[in-house]
Amino acid sequence: MSDNPFADPFSAPATNTTQSATEDFNPFANRATTAASQPTAHKPTAAQGGMDDELFRKQQELERRAQELRIREEELDRRQRQQSNNLNTGAANNGPKPHNWPPLPTIIPIEPCFYQDIEVEIPVQFQKTVTMVYYVFLVYVLALVVNVVASIIYMLCAKGSVGQVFLAIIQLGLFSPCSFLFWFRPVYKAFRNDSSFNFMVFFFVLFFHSLFTLVQTLGLSSYACGWVNALDTFSVNVPVALIMLLSAICFTVALTGMVIALVRVHRLYRGAGFSIDKARQEFTNGVMSDAGVQRAASAATQAAAGAAFQQASQGRF
Repeated sequence: MSDNPFADPFSAPATNTTQSATEDFNPFANRATTAASQPTAHKPTAAQGGMDDELFRKQQELERRAQELRIREEELDRRQRQQSNNLNTGAANNGPKPHNWPPLPTIIPIEPCFYQDIEVEIPVQFQKTVTMVYYVFLVYVLALVVNVVASIIYMLCAKGSVGQVFLAIIQLGLFSPCSFLFWFRPVYKAFRNDSSFNFMVFFFVLFFHSLFTLVQTLGLSSYACGWVNALDTFSVNVPVALIMLLSAICFTVALTGMVIALVRVHRLYRGAGFSIDKARQEFTNGVMSDAGVQRAASAATQAAAGAAFQQASQGRF
């Protein structure tokens, strides 16, 4: 008999179960399973790459919309400031605004001629460009002032001509307001009102003014204190030549600013979809809608009709 009558009846099944489990255990099977499952866990799939690209595109779209919202918020703040300014001054929304340019001191009995506020009237995306053009105008006025001083010193200390002094004074008195009226003010109104006609006026006037400023910068004649006559004065009087050289530098900075302003405004002009045809249409609509022009055209038509009727009557009788 193989069974032991004195053995514990519960130890035999446990021993058999443990022995069978030990015999069936394979230590290499778990390693193979783990090694086979690891590449699957760490291997990136095409679906995950597509999800990452989709999340990146969504993030870019959210950033773009956030930027648009910031621009709209700034535009709304600008309009709110404009409305609050109108309320504070007691003017209506479409009423005339109080003039604030040029900022003259109170002791001068002359009132400002224009209303100008870049932060209020110009859209946010164009404010830097208009401010840059305004600084170019100020630099050019500064160059004209320095030119007057240099011409006076050149006449007194280096036997310069009196005519050059008179020309410098005339240029300061004439070109300062003309620069503001004929190329800065048009570009200001162009960005404020989206006007193609004002853009064309700006390009036309500033281009020829840049050529004129180039002549002033070179100083080829006694027209202004430029590079040529300043360098020639070094052989006569060095301090006077340095002052004239300062005038030439101011004209050079102004000329460079004019060229940069032309290029920068032209890029915005082409990017906004303006054209010569639109400028012509705006000019035609603006001229024909003017009451004075309409009255003059009506009077001319009536006069021409009356003259034609008189000629026809004289020829008949």
